[in-house]
This record gives sequence, structure tokens and C-alpha cells, in this order.
Amino acid sequence: MLRLVGRWRVTVRSRGMLGGPDGGTDGPGEVTPGLPEDDEDRTAELTFDGDGQVFGSGGVNRVRGTWSIEQDTLRFGPMVSTLMAGPATAMRQEAELLRLLRGPLGLRTPAGDAETTSDPLRGPDGAPEGAAVPTVELVAADGDRLVLERLADDEEREHGRAFV
Repeated sequence: MLRLVGRWRVTVRSRGMLGGPDGGTDGPGEVTPGLPEDDEDRTAELTFDGDGQVFGSGGVNRVRGTWSIEQDTLRFGPMVSTLMAGPATAMRQEAELLRLLRGPLGLRTPAGDAETTSDPLRGPDGAPEGAAVPTVELVAADGDRLVLERLADDEEREHGRAFV
């Protein structure tokens, strides 16, 4: 069982990230969402609050909205974001992220199995120190997906960022 409440690093894996020197495929249906070296620090992050609010960064702009979950389907309410410009690759990544957040997303394990949540209104699951970072995939109807990796408490403190 998964608890979504907490902070997650988000990787966009979609056909929209293909093409050019900054993207490619690992094999059939696998996308390598590479960013040029100067854009590597433009990581998308989302924080799910227990009150149904979600906020973070698309990589360039701050984002905020609402979320709800029913069984293995995650839905986001209208999302708002700031309107700053950034490098083309980072902007394309952010546009794909926002596009995927508009539709229902199936919760899946990295192996592709359906995932359900437990007590989504409570805090992170408190995995033992040194345990593997939980990962979940959010899969859209078209097969494009977002990969979420939970940020460990130490990493959250290290970033020291607050998003509004």
C-alpha cells in the first residue's frame, strides 16, 4: 500500500519528450527523458498535502492545485502555475507534466501492477532509514506516464525549498 502524502520527484516519460538530441528511446515504448547538462537542475517536484492540495515545481514554474484518489486512479483538479520562461527542453518537460495532470492517472508499481493507497490523509509511510525510496508510476490512458520517487527527509531538508 502506498501513501501519497509527502514530497515526490517527478520524471516525465511521454512521447512528447521524444526527438532531438535531448530525448530518445531505450527500446520499444521506453523513453529516455534526458535534459541538456545545463538543465539538469530543473527537476519537477510535487508535494501532496493531506488536505487534498498539491503544489511544487514543473521544473521552471511553480504549480498548485488539488488532488483526489479513488481506488487506483489519481485525479488532479485545475492546476495553476506561474508563467516564467525557461530553456526549451525544460519548458517542453513542464508542458508534458501539466498535460498529463489534466487527465485521470492510474497508480502503478514500476512493474506495472495496479497500486492502491492507504490512509492518503496521513503522512508518509515512514520507511526505515536506508530503505529503498518508494517509486510509483502514474499512467495516462495513452500510455504516457509520470514516475514519482519519494524524496527522503534528508533530501527535503537539503533542498530547503518552500513552494507556494
